[in-house]
Amino acid sequence: MDSPRIIHRQIECRWEKLLQAIDALPLPDEAPIVNEACDMAFKTGMIFSPEFFRESFFPGYARLCKALHDKGKKVSFHSDGNLMAVMDDLVEAGIDLLHPVEPLAGMDPAELHRRYPDLILLGTIDVSQLLPNGAPQEIADQVVRNIEATEGRIMVGSSTEVNNEVPLTNYLAMHQAITEYRY
Repeated sequence: MDSPRIIHRQIECRWEKLLQAIDALPLPDEAPIVNEACDMAFKTGMIFSPEFFRESFFPGYARLCKALHDKGKKVSFHSDGNLMAVMDDLVEAGIDLLHPVEPLAGMDPAELHRRYPDLILLGTIDVSQLLPNGAPQEIADQVVRNIEATEGRIMVGSSTEVNNEVPLTNYLAMHQAITEYRY
């Protein structure tokens, strides 16, 4: 807070190093998607203000997305939490996929698809309540709802890491619903 210019410069140096690496290194054809992870939100909102991210993060991130697109790669962005305050910025920067899409954080797959129909969503099945506590049929029904709400532009999975609180039967119910459903 005392030296925002130092923070902004450190972030800019990070982008410069990443862009140099993208330019210098061959990116294998076997990896069509590059993931950039930057947790920037809590379930209740952004860690820092959207203005901070617009000033320090998104200009460099847009350059990164362009460099990857120029090399024929898709860009997946990972951040837990409620990103709605910066979703326009993320899409404008060039993301192709969004992970993990936490419903209990306010990240509604249907609303995201309505607003950003070309964006592919990853996750969307709540791992904090539904997967550990729901009935297998509830989980299967949510899988189908999310696929249909996104018109199939989804890679269904848990909203974050599957943990020991998730019964195997519930995980298998999610897996079975995913593999059996045809959009």
